[in-house]
Amino acid sequence: MDTRQMEYIIQISEERSITKAAEKLFITQSALNQQLQKLEKELGLPLFVRTRSDWHLTPAGEIYVNTARQILNLKKDAYSQIQDLKESGNRRISLGLIPERGVNMFTAIYPEFHKKFPDIRIEPVECNVRTMQNLITRNELDLGLITLVESQKDDNTYLSMAEEEIFLAVPASHPLAYLGSTQAEDAPEISLSRFLEDPFILITRRSTMFQLEEALFREAGFQPQVLFSTSSNVSKYRMVLAEVGCALLPRIFAKTAPGVVYFRLEGQPRWEVTMCCRKGAYLSHAEQYFLELCREYWRK
Repeated sequence: MDTRQMEYIIQISEERSITKAAEKLFITQSALNQQLQKLEKELGLPLFVRTRSDWHLTPAGEIYVNTARQILNLKKDAYSQIQDLKESGNRRISLGLIPERGVNMFTAIYPEFHKKFPDIRIEPVECNVRTMQNLITRNELDLGLITLVESQKDDNTYLSMAEEEIFLAVPASHPLAYLGSTQAEDAPEISLSRFLEDPFILITRRSTMFQLEEALFREAGFQPQVLFSTSSNVSKYRMVLAEVGCALLPRIFAKTAPGVVYFRLEGQPRWEVTMCCRKGAYLSHAEQYFLELCREYWRK
């Protein structure tokens, strides 16, 4: 099934530039333009409104690209089902991993996966959650490890692996530290409002945790003094350890150390650790087994 022409048009629509699309596709711009002109002549309508700085889809182009995506998805699912009929087969699984925790999960479960499916090549890609959601929707990733709250889910399918509690971490030198615990699991509950005078290290806006942090401070009735913003929960932990400020940390990053004290927050807020795939996607035997290993990893 030759679907190259569809892939070409989709790439132009995503790049909004025939020059950039040609670079991504590793073909010449003239060759790509010839393919586009040939298709537009066949259809009798232009697929793009062309300007010097931007190419965007016409109504006919929207119909073509939306349908092309569906056809490519069907092709991928059909090939996966056919491969499952064979005792073995060379194929790949593209896997999205969020930074920091994703690699830990992958390295823990991959050896077991490789024993059962030695011919399957996994291609991991580290990226943030929103990028991963878009790549999964566009069928450029098969699976993705994603952490988010319910309101941040899109039309993809989300397979819950675990719920993860969010803790307040403060330096051991903090005046209220004597009330807390160096062990997150033993942490007592406290109102976040008692820390309204303290500086906080927050996650950056592009993280799905930012929305959760915003909601927690809003419920506590104050805007935090933001000392520093970072995309890394590990960095947040280290800055609390260095007595720079306080931070909200998911359970996996709430490490035990003499210099950090933990509190549970009122209502014990949580977010979800999920594996995401395209809605309606066929999951091969190998992908289903990989998901089983993921569930076992998060249950531990």
